[in-house]
Amino acid sequence: MLKALFWKEWHEQRWRMALACVWLLGVTAIGLKTRLVPDGVVLGMIAFSMGFVLPVFAGMGLFAEERHAKTLVFLQVQPVYRWQILLTKVGMGLLVFVVPYAVTFGLVLITVGARELPLGFLVIGFMALVGFSVIMYLWQILAGLGAKRPERYAALSAAVLGMWMIQGLLVDEFARGTAWETWIWTVNPFALAELLDAWEYRSAREVWTVTAVQGVIAAGLVWAVWFRFERLRERAS
Repeated sequence: MLKALFWKEWHEQRWRMALACVWLLGVTAIGLKTRLVPDGVVLGMIAFSMGFVLPVFAGMGLFAEERHAKTLVFLQVQPVYRWQILLTKVGMGLLVFVVPYAVTFGLVLITVGARELPLGFLVIGFMALVGFSVIMYLWQILAGLGAKRPERYAALSAAVLGMWMIQGLLVDEFARGTAWETWIWTVNPFALAELLDAWEYRSAREVWTVTAVQGVIAAGLVWAVWFRFERLRERAS
């Protein structure tokens, strides 16, 4: 039955993955081909913009669309465990944006390689982008699990993104230079995005601290999403 659930999600979400691949590959190829700005600037701009957009794009098609079409109730009464439904949906959503990232990263390595940037910088940047996107995706799934329309899910996702942006600004304004600055900032998903420059400016301790804290947060988010989904009730009409 788990295989059937994966097939269902693949059948419904594959167009999103294909569109994301074409979109991301096209934007990256144009940016690197024109060379109007250095490769690092091009890749950084693309990484930040896609890190904001693609997790929302992936999450919109998982629960909100199913609830809007009133088909989630029929899925929940099938002879499967709820964790299996959640696993297939969240897992397929991850693939919708992680696969385009990986394909684009492979294209960058093949076409331009270390033309202007060290290979280590590219690898760390890719890992930082994936980490940031996964954490933000989980926060948005948790916030938007009860949404019954895709546009409401998108609005809640934007609110989550804005909340963490504001938290980062407040830390920078009021906690800079204090003993609490590092730990308050470390819980912010943007701390992962900031590791894009870890190759040159971040110590190994700082990298591992951010990674460990965000890993614990990710585990907590997975549990919280499961807890909410286990208590989600749908009506057929």
